[in-house]
Amino acid sequence: MKQKKLFSDAKHWRGRAEATRLKAESIEDDTSRCRLLKVAEEYDKLARLAEARQRSELDGQF
Repeated sequence: MKQKKLFSDAKHWRGRAEATRLKAESIEDDTSRCRLLKVAEEYDKLARLAEARQRSELDGQF
């Protein structure tokens, strides 16, 4: 996937966030689990940014 398209793909980032949360559930070490959950939060932020980017691209087309 091209880099620009990847950064605009909210579904991709939400999937990464979910996969990271699932992995975190299987980790017993609290520090590692917390770090993975923070990574998942960052993926969620990327998803929100991608959604905003998509909206702005659509707004620019009209």
